[in-house]
Amino acid sequence: MGTKIGIGFSRDIDTATAAQNAAISSSKSLASKDVHLAIVFSSIHYDPQTTIPIIQQTLNCQRLIGASTAGIILQHSIETRGIGILTITSDEMNFGTSCVVDALSGNPIQVGTSLANEAISDFGQHARQAFLFFMDSELHITSEFLNGLQQVYGNVFPIIGAGCSDDFHYEKTFQILNGNIYEHSVTGLLMGGQMTVGAATRHGWRPLGKPRIITAVEHNVIKSIDGKKASHLYDEFFGEYADDLRSQKLGRMAILYPLGIDVEGSNEYLLRNTVDITSEGDIICQGDLLEGSEVHVMIGNKNSCKAAVREAAIEAQKSLLGRPAKLVLVIECLSRLKLFGRAAFDEIKIIKDVFGGDTPIFGMYSNGEVCPLKTEERFKRPHHQNESVVVLAIG
Repeated sequence: MGTKIGIGFSRDIDTATAAQNAAISSSKSLASKDVHLAIVFSSIHYDPQTTIPIIQQTLNCQRLIGASTAGIILQHSIETRGIGILTITSDEMNFGTSCVVDALSGNPIQVGTSLANEAISDFGQHARQAFLFFMDSELHITSEFLNGLQQVYGNVFPIIGAGCSDDFHYEKTFQILNGNIYEHSVTGLLMGGQMTVGAATRHGWRPLGKPRIITAVEHNVIKSIDGKKASHLYDEFFGEYADDLRSQKLGRMAILYPLGIDVEGSNEYLLRNTVDITSEGDIICQGDLLEGSEVHVMIGNKNSCKAAVREAAIEAQKSLLGRPAKLVLVIECLSRLKLFGRAAFDEIKIIKDVFGGDTPIFGMYSNGEVCPLKTEERFKRPHHQNESVVVLAIG
């Protein structure tokens, strides 16, 4: 049988019809009644309490995982409204799923170890190849959470993740596992068997000016930089225009001028979106940071982002060791969707150009991305990013 991939999508206004049409469409090319895995990405226009039971009943799938998203990446388009479903039937690949409910209130390390161990228990005794998870984007202490995953899987195991998103309201997102819908939780998918994996991430932003030092920080809140209040960093670069950027609820600042953290041994900076600036001058970021880290204001544009996408796709393809890709999963920061606007599909065209136009492509726009980051070391370790694109190729 090998591996069969199906992708379905529907933007029908009626919720039940959209769910059923997307499910039927995704299973047409499988040539089998057995669906071993379904990945569902849905815009928040559809109530998952209605759609997921319909999808499960229609597909009769063994495992189902998914997330809310601001946009669905498909072979020929990007859709900001609809339901997208990837289905896999395979006698080569194996899967295990897991969930930690109310992850925001738990110890981050324990959340990571629990998520990893539960997936292993469901996975069984097969060769493990990669772990994919979907998290509530309010989970800011991601370094400790990733440490928990690594305690189980090891420091060199490919770990890829996405923060669930909505249509840019940053208010209500959801996670899906089998017949259950969750909020403030994290779900995981362990993949393995007879397959190869290539994962890479890039963003395309470059630093402005000399590095500054974070001198006080509490998790994801920067208190001071170079001994001054943190907001002084933006005031130095933009002067009177900094107030104009803030007046737009930091949307423009977060997209065009994120903060870049130097990663030892890597040519790629770790990006952090600026979520808010308090009246005391604290900078609230998406994702935690470490005191003593070097930080830059970063700048990018569409051309640099396109070049970054090509680099990520080429690196992921090379990691397949000559095997053709059966499937390419793409996780993109929702900020890139806003930056590119109607030209957003240009990035997907680049990925198609690298892997070939017939390679199935499926993905989502996320609020935070996790992927191993390339360094001078032989092995890469996962980091939480913003503003980036993650390419996960399966061969």
